Amino acid sequence: MIRYTRCRYAPSSFIYVCLLFVTLGFAGCLASQQSSEPESPPAAEETAAERPLAALQLSSPKTEYTAEEAIPVELTIQNGKFDLLVPFFSVATKGAFTQITVTDANGQVVDPPRAITQEHPQKYVKRDGSSVRSIQGFDLKADAKEELTLRDLQRYYRLKPGTYTLTLAIELAVYRDSITEEHPEVIELRSDLARIRNDPNLQPTAKQDALNYYQDQIKFIEEQYAAEEKALYLPVKSLRGKAMLVSNPVTLTIVE
Repeated sequence: MIRYTRCRYAPSSFIYVCLLFVTLGFAGCLASQQSSEPESPPAAEETAAERPLAALQLSSPKTEYTAEEAIPVELTIQNGKFDLLVPFFSVATKGAFTQITVTDANGQVVDPPRAITQEHPQKYVKRDGSSVRSIQGFDLKADAKEELTLRDLQRYYRLKPGTYTLTLAIELAVYRDSITEEHPEVIELRSDLARIRNDPNLQPTAKQDALNYYQDQIKFIEEQYAAEEKALYLPVKSLRGKAMLVSNPVTLTIVE
């Protein structure tokens, strides 16, 4: 006769194995759940990188005017995260309003009897002894805000009673290089300095004395006018690119 001997420790061993599988299964589920959780939000730097180059905000103090009233139009240019070298007339004069568009209630563009214009002449600016063709520039700092006002839209548009929508676009040119124009006296002294340096007829001692004198004069004038704001110019050939900025629409009503 065959006898079956029951193992005293089998039940506890079986329970241990079961608990082991349950624990491993739970750990796997937990790992799977953690891996499926959403990623943390992007860092502030990544969010800032998605910001636009600059933004235009158009507004007017009122929404309703009579045909005889002056209609001021206000513009805020909010720069993004980068310092920008841009034309002065585009962000600091009424030239910012040259591409304003007025449409009537039927969506038809209203042509102004008098266009909004702003000159932006080029000039040759001295740098390292050379003349560089440039335009007046503006250093638009990161996160800076420029505010401009067109004092009276009716000076250019003779709007009849009705409802109109205004929008503004700026084709903002961005440059990679700038020149700070020197004081006129410094420019003249540098010209004399170059002439003396290249004069073959001067004795070495006399030439050196003259060079020292002019260099001291240049330094004196630069220190004297150091606190004055100097005109900034952008070499025409340093154009980096252009960005089209478009404002929000503004609705105005002209009444009798």
